[in-house]
Amino acid sequence: MSITIKDVAQRAGVNASTVSRVINSDSKLSIREETKRRVLDAIRELGYHPNSIARNLRLKTSDAIGMLIPDITNPLFPEVIKGVENLASEKDLSLILCHTWDNHEKELKMIRFLLNRRVDGLLLASVHMRAEAIEEIEKSGTPYVLVNRGNRKDVSAYVVADNTAGAKMAVHHLIGLGHKKIAHIAGFLYTDTGLERIEGYRKELNLADIPFNSDYMVEAGYTEPEGYKAMNKLLLLPDRPTAVFAANDLLAMGAILAIHEKGLSVPEDISVVGFDGIWLVERITPALTTVKVPLNEMGYLAMNMLFNKMKGMPVEQERIVLKPSLVVRCSTDRVKS
Repeated sequence: MSITIKDVAQRAGVNASTVSRVINSDSKLSIREETKRRVLDAIRELGYHPNSIARNLRLKTSDAIGMLIPDITNPLFPEVIKGVENLASEKDLSLILCHTWDNHEKELKMIRFLLNRRVDGLLLASVHMRAEAIEEIEKSGTPYVLVNRGNRKDVSAYVVADNTAGAKMAVHHLIGLGHKKIAHIAGFLYTDTGLERIEGYRKELNLADIPFNSDYMVEAGYTEPEGYKAMNKLLLLPDRPTAVFAANDLLAMGAILAIHEKGLSVPEDISVVGFDGIWLVERITPALTTVKVPLNEMGYLAMNMLFNKMKGMPVEQERIVLKPSLVVRCSTDRVKS
């Protein structure tokens, strides 16, 4: 038989309401320290555990937050999630992860599931984030923050990387190595991330007076197989590129595989740069030059912003753009003369 709050009250010789107020650290409770100690001793001796479900229903809180991610197999997201979890656990909050597979219908279904669970807040790292989904969240009154995803209407709170600046770093590095035939394996063009990285690519080419060649740009999903397919298209060009900037590290890894399968070498024949800085790219051959995003910090800052919004506390900055950095490894080299 489970121990109840009445059992604790009987053991401590107090009312059940006193036990409840001790458990909830009621600042207005005025009792002697000896009485409080008796209650705490009774709780420990009887092994009493408060009914968190009943408590949360009473307080209209769940002590849980929901997080939507598009691809659980992408090593980018565990790094972001670690940052979220570090702060969530400090605040005694549980994290419910929902995987959407980049599917709008599933995304909407998961949002409704989390709202029905009455989560205290939402972190949204999913790709689509259409107006319909945002409107449904806002109608519920549930606080939310976009993670690694901006909002073109600039109405949502978010934590993102400076994608345009990062892309410019990547292309500037390749131009500095003498490359002029620089291709771009782009991410989905319906995402802010994909568009901003293309923008940086084109801006840096323009600064160097290198004409944009539409043949050198291929749109792809953010996965290794998509990078492989895109690179094979580029390798079929009569005047193939000498360098490739991929919109993320998985695309870059797929590109390297395709290059090697054609009997070519990276970076001797084609240099490759990725984006994100996932841990895996240090261990491939050749180790990948990439634009590194502070992923752990991104998750932590998003969770901190969400927590403040949940508690009705002031949020100093609702739109945080993190500066990436270029990490040069073995996948890039000077162009052959």
